[in-house]
Amino acid sequence: MSPDYREKYKEYVRKKYCLPEDGNHSYVAQVPPNEKYTEVIIGSKKERGNEILNRPWRHTQLLSEQWPATTIDALFESDYDEPQTVVLLGVAGVGKTTMTRKIMLDWATGRQFPERFDSIFYLSCQQMNLIVGETNLADLVLQNDPEPRLKEAMNELIMNPGKCLFIIDGFEELSCSIEQQEDNLSPDPWERMSVGLLLSSLFHKTLLPESCLIITTRPNALESLENCLQSPCYVRHLGLSEGGKKEYFHRFFGEEELAVQVLSYIKRNEALLAISFVPTVCRIICTVMKQQLDKAKKDLSPVSERLTAVYALYLSHLAGSLCSGSEQLDLIRRVCSLAADAIWKKKTLFKEEELPNQLALCSTLFQKNPDCEGIYNFIHPTVQEFLAALFYVFEDMSRNSETAKEDIKIFLDACSKGQGDLTLTVQFVFGLLNKEIMEYLKEQFEWNISSRIKAVLLEWFQVDTWIRFICPNYGQLERFHSLYEIREDKEFVKCALNHLMNLTLERLTFTQMDKVVLCFCIKNCLNLETLSLYRCSFLMDKSEAAALPALPNQPCQQHQKTEEQSPIHLLCQTLMDPNCKIKKVELDGCQFTERCWVDLSVVLSTSPALVELDLQMTNLKDSGVRLLCEGLIHPNCKLEKLGLGGCDLTHACCGDLSTVLSHSQTLMELQLAWNSSLGVQGVQLLCQGLKHPACKLQSLDLDECGLIAASCQDLIPVLSTSKTLRKLNLERNKLGDAGVKLLCEGLKHPQCQLQTLLLTNCELGPACCGDLCSVLSTSQTLTELDLEYNQLEDFGVRLLCEGLKQPNCKLEKLGLAHCGITAASCGDLASVVTVKQTLKELVIEFNQLGDSGVKLLCEGLKHPLCKLETLNLFNCELTAVCTEDLASVLSSSQTLTELLLGSNALGDSGMKQLCEGLKHPHCKMQKLCLCTTGITAAGCVELSSVLSTSQVLKDIDLWENPLEDSGVRLLCEGMKHPDCKLEVLSMWNCKLTAASCEDLCCVLSTSQSLKKLKLGNNKLGDAGVMLLCEGLKHPNCKLETIDLDTEELSEDTVRELSYLKRMKPELVIDT
Repeated sequence: MSPDYREKYKEYVRKKYCLPEDGNHSYVAQVPPNEKYTEVIIGSKKERGNEILNRPWRHTQLLSEQWPATTIDALFESDYDEPQTVVLLGVAGVGKTTMTRKIMLDWATGRQFPERFDSIFYLSCQQMNLIVGETNLADLVLQNDPEPRLKEAMNELIMNPGKCLFIIDGFEELSCSIEQQEDNLSPDPWERMSVGLLLSSLFHKTLLPESCLIITTRPNALESLENCLQSPCYVRHLGLSEGGKKEYFHRFFGEEELAVQVLSYIKRNEALLAISFVPTVCRIICTVMKQQLDKAKKDLSPVSERLTAVYALYLSHLAGSLCSGSEQLDLIRRVCSLAADAIWKKKTLFKEEELPNQLALCSTLFQKNPDCEGIYNFIHPTVQEFLAALFYVFEDMSRNSETAKEDIKIFLDACSKGQGDLTLTVQFVFGLLNKEIMEYLKEQFEWNISSRIKAVLLEWFQVDTWIRFICPNYGQLERFHSLYEIREDKEFVKCALNHLMNLTLERLTFTQMDKVVLCFCIKNCLNLETLSLYRCSFLMDKSEAAALPALPNQPCQQHQKTEEQSPIHLLCQTLMDPNCKIKKVELDGCQFTERCWVDLSVVLSTSPALVELDLQMTNLKDSGVRLLCEGLIHPNCKLEKLGLGGCDLTHACCGDLSTVLSHSQTLMELQLAWNSSLGVQGVQLLCQGLKHPACKLQSLDLDECGLIAASCQDLIPVLSTSKTLRKLNLERNKLGDAGVKLLCEGLKHPQCQLQTLLLTNCELGPACCGDLCSVLSTSQTLTELDLEYNQLEDFGVRLLCEGLKQPNCKLEKLGLAHCGITAASCGDLASVVTVKQTLKELVIEFNQLGDSGVKLLCEGLKHPLCKLETLNLFNCELTAVCTEDLASVLSSSQTLTELLLGSNALGDSGMKQLCEGLKHPHCKMQKLCLCTTGITAAGCVELSSVLSTSQVLKDIDLWENPLEDSGVRLLCEGMKHPDCKLEVLSMWNCKLTAASCEDLCCVLSTSQSLKKLKLGNNKLGDAGVMLLCEGLKHPNCKLETIDLDTEELSEDTVRELSYLKRMKPELVIDT
């Protein structure tokens, strides 16, 4: 731009953006406008977008983490060779728009980018939504610029594109689609095109390729944006830093003493601290705190400790200073109704005529949008959310409202698919039920709480979070936060949590307040028996640890007085509570500090109920084991099962574990799988404890622990002396035939009590089968032997069969999957099943048996003395040829109840043959797996007949067969028959559409036996799911579990499912 045009444009920008955007001047901190938006932090990480989106109070802890930070100026260093695209991520209300407008103002006043950019243009997505038809870049940039001469500046801009920066603000609000067809992209800034295509051309660097971009967006819109960009840089706007916040408070109060007092107060309350990272919210908090200090002279009122209370006090302050009586009530009612209706419609902009005509109040709650003439928005999203919550809670708000969505039940149901954007509204709803806040609002406004609100909230809370969305776990934790808002109402809290017996949270990062809330809810879950926290982390800020709310009635351990508390200290205190009934704690994949293991050790020595602790895949290591063992050997320890799989353990910890084994009177199961560094030395040490007469261990898992043949030498005396060891898992260790030979010496000992031996993938061959044959023929206790994924081959199986046929053999289950056996082995196996009446389960999947092998096997299966109950022939290269023999077995066997034939090319003809056996009156088959067998609608004709006649068939797996809607219609004819006894039907990925759901609906409303229906990975759509809901709501429906895909369903359909869940809380809806 020429100097004249540049100065003209800068003058326009200064005029446009210099006015404060956040309401009445009397409530703005008395600082110059261009200084009001103080220091911000930009974290250069793209991760955790959904986490912050769903949980705004994570912000405080993110600031405390050592994230690399930078400034806007640094993102556009002048020595960059290529034009940059910066994506500025931030949650709603963090101040992205404020920052971008400040960039405009600072550039126009010469404080930012004085040399880097000749011109910066601001494009509001809200404003672009108002454009009808086509436009060009020149018009788009200057459409609200009244100065005609400014259009001439576009020529200068195009002449020097490398000195140009475009700011596209609020991408998530863009209503048009961003077209990505590369053939349609245009390099011409004067060509008229749709807004979507124009932006896409800009994003792809087809249009003004040398220009730089800043695009602001919320994390939930990132996926649709990033496909349009070339090599973007992602940064995160985290709002005010601690320094910036301190500066703001000092400027607001003017007196350092007051500012320090208020900041200190806020730092003790994470809910307030976490949301004070935006200048607008800082103003709300400062206004309330100043009001409280003026009233109390020196102390802050306890009522202002809660976030809900702060907003209630702010509203009271505004309304009380501007109007009173009926005028005040009517005005606030209108504003609350407007806020609630806008939240439903996801509306953030309002025309002037939509606002109440009380200008003083409106100017404090709304701000003018500088980019859209005559348009307003709330000063901050949290203000809108609080006013919406008021609308739902108080009787005087909802009476005579024109809003069709006023029903609180519908609102709460919508929260199931809100992806966090309704989280704070729900928290406000619960917070308004706090007794102190209720009394305060009644005193101020004479409002009464709706008589039915508590019952509705209780019912909603008691319906488990059952639909998995982007962040499946936060829904449960956020409900706990909401419940914590009314923690004084102990009866309500306990009723809300009474249904919880198991609590599972996954992939969460717990802040201080999260932990307080979690422990509070655990203490009030009177029936909670299992707590599972998978892949979670626990933050601990030393400066805030002392300010955490105390949990009453917790035993005080002496180490607490002298040592730093661990991040899970509160959780451990809760588990040690004498009233705690939790029996099982799973902390799989969590990351802990060493101090955590000390606390968990104390839990082990103190907890009255804990019998199972799973720490697999944690960073336990040898040092952690040593600390835990102190608790494990304590006389009061009740632990029966300990899981330490994948904890990076070595032989160094095995001495400590050995001591536990020789002392503990309760530990019966020890899982050490996936610790490959235990090795020979580790097993030697463990065996010392295992051989001890006091050892009570029954199950030992050493899967993939680096064992070799020599390790089996140490196990011999354990097997021959232990009176309790019943199960030994040695899978995925390189034992070889030599190792098994040594094991067999112990297994053959008369005192050996082992019942289950797992040797999957131990590099075994035929040579070890002679030794195993000897064990089979002598052992009086061995009932399960798993030899899967070892190349035993036909010769090895023949040797095993010799032992299996011996009268003394007690084996009930034999696993030979993927053992390299062929049809040649089937004759030997057939001879075994004809004589061995103890053998109940035979697994020979993933072997090349072929039709000829099955034919031989069937000869044994048809024998009257065969007692086999389960046969697994999954993926054995079978075709329809063998189904006649299998049908003969089905019609004659009196014991075979489960048959797995999946991943074999049986086809419709094979299905027809099988059905002949299934329809036989002597058939006992209860569970049939036919997944991926090539069955189509044609095969469903005979299967339908089976369903209508069989009195025993209860479970059919048909997943990944192209049944289509016509096949389901045929199946439904059989299922509707009164004699059908089917309980479980799996049709995952069977190419079904909504058309099949009408037939299934009829089945659901008539079947007296169907308990579980799996329909995942089918294109049922909204129409299909709504039809299923009709059947599920029928009073005759007996279904207990349904599996559905919900990702692409509309909010109305999800709401219907939520209503169904509330109507039938016992129904499990898996997604």
